[in-house]
Amino acid sequence: MPVLLLGLFIAGCKKDDAPAPEPQQPQEAEYLRLVITDVEKAQITVLEPLTKKTTVYPVKAAQPTLYATSSGQFATIISRADNTVQFFNTGIEAHGGHLHVHDPEMATQTFTEAGPTHYFSHEGLSAIFNDGAGSLSLFKDAELESGEGRVLPVAAPHHGAMVIFDDHTIAVTQKDGSVSGTLPEKVRIIDRFGTVLHEGTIATQGMHGDAGNGKLAAFGAPDGVLIVQQNGEQYLVNYPADFGTAWLSTILGNKALPHFFGYAAALGLYKIDPVAKQITLVQKNESNIHQYMLDTQGKNLYVLLNDGTLKIFDANTAQLKKEGKISAAIPAGAAADEKPYFGVSKKCVYITEPAAGVVKMYSLETLQLVSSIPVEGKPLKVLVVGDQEGLEVDNH
Repeated sequence: MPVLLLGLFIAGCKKDDAPAPEPQQPQEAEYLRLVITDVEKAQITVLEPLTKKTTVYPVKAAQPTLYATSSGQFATIISRADNTVQFFNTGIEAHGGHLHVHDPEMATQTFTEAGPTHYFSHEGLSAIFNDGAGSLSLFKDAELESGEGRVLPVAAPHHGAMVIFDDHTIAVTQKDGSVSGTLPEKVRIIDRFGTVLHEGTIATQGMHGDAGNGKLAAFGAPDGVLIVQQNGEQYLVNYPADFGTAWLSTILGNKALPHFFGYAAALGLYKIDPVAKQITLVQKNESNIHQYMLDTQGKNLYVLLNDGTLKIFDANTAQLKKEGKISAAIPAGAAADEKPYFGVSKKCVYITEPAAGVVKMYSLETLQLVSSIPVEGKPLKVLVVGDQEGLEVDNH
């Protein structure tokens, strides 16, 4: 072989054999935080993904329910069995395109109403429906720091829910007793001081599940999905014929979306179009859906299956975008310390492994493992709070 051709052949081999460049790892926002509950201990762990620093705070009970306020500054910690609501203040406050940052702490405000359960936060106002009292715990972020949250009686005790509109009026459930049990039948609209603005016009056979986008509220019921407009008008979106007696008892929504998503354990996840009045299948549940959620931007719908596969759907079109394994399979009848749970930021997916005592961080773009972070105890639920945008700090 001529020397020139041999040289070209060798050079070509070297080029072809060169390793592919490593995918760029996501750089998480400096002031993003994870709040993590524990399987056994009455504590939360606050994790800083960028530095892997963890701080433990005692709370009322193990395995509380976690929610973020709409600003992302506070984590709401609901211990329903102990009738206690506490708040963790990240100290990270978005303000005019930058951040104000101060020391994290458990907030001054707590609530001790009976049966705190359903939670909703929208445009700076948050509410918790207290089943045992028929009341709302209402608060803004600033009131959590000063301890000035209010409790507003709104109904007879029942397993209730509420949705906050853009103008801070509230669609709240009512129990009139026409159906046995604890589920409410109607929804009326009140202002945040309790004055009734619009009475309920449609009586259902009982409601469970609520969501809103600022303009519309949606409530699941055996009769269909009840849509409540900000002006008080109401109508039902009927279920497809193949639903039988099943109904959507969990509803998801986001201010960025004109539609909702609903879940029925016997059937799966569905898209609810309140304009076309149609309900269409997104992901069938063949005893394989473990967890599902929307991200805070209303961009993606995430579904974790029992085999450890995470499916990511476009929240606007409901079309599957990508999927990948992020967990070992969850065995049937799994104990709490065998169940992973995930949370998402704009860049990463975080999933707990309780028995191993770690939180795993995956790139949202590639679904490849980025890091495995040790956490004290047995981490269970994970909530993303703080800043996801990577804003600069300006404590002027």
